[in-house]
Amino acid sequence: MTPITIKQPFIITIFGASGDLAKLMLFPALYSLYEQGRLPVDFYIIGFARTKKTDSAFQQDFIASVKAAAGGVVNESALKKLSERVRYFTGEYGRSADFESYAKFLKSLKLPANSLHLAYFSVPSVAYKPIIENLAALSKSGLYHIRLILEKPFGVDKQSAEDIFHFALQHFEEEKFYLLDHYLGKPAVRSIMHLRESNRILSHMMRGYEIANVQITAFEEFGVKERASYFDQVGTIKDFVQSHLMQILALATMSLPIDKNAQSLQREKYGVLAAIECPHDPKNIVIGQYQGYTKENGVPQDSHTETFAALRLFIDRLDWFGVPIYVRTGKRLAKKQTYVVVELKKFPFQAANEPPNRLIFELYPFEQAHLTLLNKQEDPAALQEIIASHSVACNVKAKCLPPGHAPLLLDVLRGEKKYFLSFPEIIASWDVVDKISALIADNKIKLELYQAGSSGPAAHLRLPARDGFNWYSLPS
Repeated sequence: MTPITIKQPFIITIFGASGDLAKLMLFPALYSLYEQGRLPVDFYIIGFARTKKTDSAFQQDFIASVKAAAGGVVNESALKKLSERVRYFTGEYGRSADFESYAKFLKSLKLPANSLHLAYFSVPSVAYKPIIENLAALSKSGLYHIRLILEKPFGVDKQSAEDIFHFALQHFEEEKFYLLDHYLGKPAVRSIMHLRESNRILSHMMRGYEIANVQITAFEEFGVKERASYFDQVGTIKDFVQSHLMQILALATMSLPIDKNAQSLQREKYGVLAAIECPHDPKNIVIGQYQGYTKENGVPQDSHTETFAALRLFIDRLDWFGVPIYVRTGKRLAKKQTYVVVELKKFPFQAANEPPNRLIFELYPFEQAHLTLLNKQEDPAALQEIIASHSVACNVKAKCLPPGHAPLLLDVLRGEKKYFLSFPEIIASWDVVDKISALIADNKIKLELYQAGSSGPAAHLRLPARDGFNWYSLPS
């Protein structure tokens, strides 16, 4: 298959270009697109931030970020040519005069009139409004065809997300917004839907009435690193569960849309997210904090922010009624792993100690899917597990983009919104998280300490045990 390339000229303006997101994710993603020949002849990358900086200094920052992300192994010629397309603009997000100067600056680049203009919001959500308002004013005076890319987190709760939603739609049509969760740029996450819609056997297995439980695990070995000031304000539930894990849950449990367009997919995901229930019982929620977290640079000594969370959820829909969904994620755990386990129901005549059939979507460290079957011999002790495994990673001979932002940026340039969120999805996810956060704020859930390098607080093991199940762990 021929790699997708873009022909239409474009400008991408990164608001907050001096921040970590731009340096760690966006610059390397743009380099990978350019190095693979996927970008057009005419384009520019503009950094827009309040920090004063020259084009040359910003170009050096760009080059250094790309090299750091690639471990120093880059195409030097391609990177040099790309850096020549990089510019910097100093401005305040809330100052209309700066945006008027910015519009003149864009015109000085002399790109064709049909050029796309991507506005990437690499800023906290509190900065969204002034940027949106000023861009809207410019768009009325002939700014290039604009697409606005908003990076999660979208607000800090349901009310703030709704506020952003209503404000945004006062200034631009909804089709202009690309709401980005970088987990949807991972091939293994996308494969959950691809495998379901392309394989009839999996489609039948992934129906609620065939399933005993679903488990979603996302463990990280590292701590908060340089994100302490941000992370301590939000915690694991708002930072990770509300976005990444809710999207994985929706892809695994939604009804498959007949049409494969973005609106149909977003509608089905919303149908699941709006139906999620976390029964208001502290026994369905476990939160923890790794020992030593309060000694991290930038973390208050009296912080009660959770670095681990495990939830017992249900989907209030007929086909999923009574099927428990267990979600767990945390930092400073034994090993970095991300996987989804779909445990199928057993026949009534099967022995209680027989393992169930499982469908496993492994997202990290390997991108692959497993189906575990049982082969029972005459000898009761000769029970065999047959594991059918399929890699969903990119073929080594193909020109594969790194997961995350690169394929999503390519999607924006193509006008493809299939792997982006809708505002209703975001609000539905916040509705679930707000109810959980309220219980935590009311001190109805005890914060459990756990050892760094462990599997989290022991209390989280009780969640599946309530229903007669156990957490599944990937083989070492």
